[in-house]
Amino acid sequence: MDTKPWMLLACLGSCLLATPALAADRVRESPLAGGWFPADPVQLQTQVDGFLDAAGVVAPTGPIRALIAPHAGYAYSGPTAGAVFSLVRGQGFKRVLILSPSHYGRFRGLAVPELDAYRTPLGDVPLDQAAVAALRTSPLVGAHPDAFPREHSMEIELPLLQRALDPGWTLVPVLVGDLGPDDYQRAADLLRPLADENTLVVASSDFTHYGSRFGYQPFPAGEGLQGRIRDLDDGAIAKILAKDADGFLAYQKDTGITICGFRPIGILLRMLGTGAQVQRVAYATSGALTGDKENSVSYLGLVVTDPQPIAATVTPEAQPGASLTDQDLRLLHRLATLGLETAVLGQSPEREAALAETLATLPERLREPAGAFVTLKRHGDLRGCIGFIEPRQPLYRAVLDNGDSAARRDPRFRPVAPAELKDLELEVSVLTPPQPIPSWEAFRVGEQGIVLSKGDRRAVFLPEVATEQGWTREETLTHLARKAGLPADGWRDGASFTVFTSTHYAAPYAATAATGP
Repeated sequence: MDTKPWMLLACLGSCLLATPALAADRVRESPLAGGWFPADPVQLQTQVDGFLDAAGVVAPTGPIRALIAPHAGYAYSGPTAGAVFSLVRGQGFKRVLILSPSHYGRFRGLAVPELDAYRTPLGDVPLDQAAVAALRTSPLVGAHPDAFPREHSMEIELPLLQRALDPGWTLVPVLVGDLGPDDYQRAADLLRPLADENTLVVASSDFTHYGSRFGYQPFPAGEGLQGRIRDLDDGAIAKILAKDADGFLAYQKDTGITICGFRPIGILLRMLGTGAQVQRVAYATSGALTGDKENSVSYLGLVVTDPQPIAATVTPEAQPGASLTDQDLRLLHRLATLGLETAVLGQSPEREAALAETLATLPERLREPAGAFVTLKRHGDLRGCIGFIEPRQPLYRAVLDNGDSAARRDPRFRPVAPAELKDLELEVSVLTPPQPIPSWEAFRVGEQGIVLSKGDRRAVFLPEVATEQGWTREETLTHLARKAGLPADGWRDGASFTVFTSTHYAAPYAATAATGP
């Protein structure tokens, strides 16, 4: 069982991972000013304030957590967008997470631009660099610079946000590309921790694009066209109001409805918890506004309220260890023991038979990828600890391999000798996928494991390390910084963090088969 190059040492060892450095002072000048909205700041402010003032929308009950807003030129979608953004007017969000569709770039997953700020005629909107850096640790996220130059769906929302919200907020801009069936949940689990009580989530989308101009004519133009478009939109809206992500995506596939932001909306719906409520705010179509009877685009405003922040939502998909039974954990412990025995005593027909018997009864859930660690202790002292955080292997294989590697590949210790086996305790830890947090202050010491990344340095602690050592949050981060080769206070500025939880099971070593080689 070979050690993989991406395997990480946990517990008190150090680990380093190279990450690309970002250039400074990158500001995106708005390509929309003078076309999609006025380039003159006074004219733009007057126009946006007019949309917000004219909305006349009754505020919903409960804290607002997310909005769905259109992204056409202000002459068309401005009144609808103004209605939905008027609901957060004067609120003091510290961060805005915008999920917008990619109209021009072809890529898989999510894209985050390598920028310091977006510039509109109303001023600069700085990016939340810590949150962006944390997102970039996920393999689902890339830079994809070719997708951004012509894209409008992100920054069309910014002047509205600049006039609606109190100043001082930062931006996390996420462009959504092609997604596979499993990518929606992966993206939701990745983004959800950022949606704390100080964060507003915005899903940017127009709705039905009807007509030959858009290559979509599910019914002929003519009398009653706007009513048929509204019925088509209403079918999608009903799924959104019900928070039915699967139903919404199935409706889009079955009808071919040209909702350009259906992927951002699908991600948002997967982020929401049981307490969330979605309400309709405003609806309009360009065909009704202009009298065009051949082509029409629909604009919709929706608001999401929830007593709890979206980040407080816990889903079974985000917590794979929560579904493990005691029997599952005993099976995993047996696999770790077989890996340990193979490393210390070598292969034998008895151990091969024991492994085959164990794998024959393995539940399918233990074949799903998951991060895992195996820790060895002798008389209560650490004797070896190896694993990996990302879910890169089937769980059963990860535990089997890590049992082997903890015995003979932890460079802090000599390989385990046969005489030591009887004195060992094995602990198996199954990890949830790491999720970014906005700052170190969001780290729940003792409940979460944590990965610190800064420049080309990286280090990790499992959740139980701080508890075993009796450390506070600040003490944990200080030791983590030192582990990464940074100054003791290197975690305070310029570092990004991801966190995870673990389900663990520990028991003394017990031979699985004959002990001979």
